[in-house]
Amino acid sequence: MKKTLFILMTVIIFASLIGCSAKPAEPLDAGIDGNYAPGQKATAYIYIHGGYVGKAIAETNTNGDISVSFDEAFLPHVLAVVDIEAAEWNDNNTVLFDSHGDTYAAKYIEYLDKVYVGVSVGKSISYVEADESGAAAGNTDLEKIIIRDQASMATYFTTVPAGMFKIFTEFGGSPIPVTVTSYGGLTKKTSPGYWAFGQTWIGNITAIEEFIAENGVQLDLGKAKRAKEENSDGLKLWSIADAVSGATNSDFKEYFGLAQYAAGKLKSNN
Repeated sequence: MKKTLFILMTVIIFASLIGCSAKPAEPLDAGIDGNYAPGQKATAYIYIHGGYVGKAIAETNTNGDISVSFDEAFLPHVLAVVDIEAAEWNDNNTVLFDSHGDTYAAKYIEYLDKVYVGVSVGKSISYVEADESGAAAGNTDLEKIIIRDQASMATYFTTVPAGMFKIFTEFGGSPIPVTVTSYGGLTKKTSPGYWAFGQTWIGNITAIEEFIAENGVQLDLGKAKRAKEENSDGLKLWSIADAVSGATNSDFKEYFGLAQYAAGKLKSNN
């Protein structure tokens, strides 16, 4: 669910912020895989797939072997989606936008104790800071604030499950903490309803995690490519050089680059 309003912002800011899809993010100084100091943990974040906050946790075991786990948090335009057929929602307290069809989101939301109001931007929705009457007063989209840097994305990942994202049925009313989405939970790993067909989201993520456990992250991402022909299972798998993964998702390179970024924060065993 990409917001067309922020295409240029995404290209400029995140190419410089992470640079994951083009090459491993610095610093990646741990040497060859298996040469990491044991008992470590590092986390990195990225704005991924045009509308989510991606998270990678790189860890080493007692032997210094690396493993990486991933997750993605839904951004406000997903968390605020409501059922327009429910009695408490109507055209006055929701905003209509296009997300694989007509979708309604709460007009007023709260994040980190600040109230935002939803406004239509073409077929998309943007949340900006509201004034004392509930009118749009800010000129910065909340999504841009959330994905500004590593610290802001880390805060989002931590505070949303703690109940710091809320919606209102009316401006000035009682805030309702968001604890579920139409897909299930607040992140993709807790949402079995997200991409629940074919290879599935969790199937692809598990494949990338297993690929890293077997091959590490010290691979040249510039040599990553997706097969042009389907295998016997009807899948076009990603590979890096001669190492073949079990993943087919279009953002494989973004995930692997994020894993490299997280791993680059680990200390070597030298």
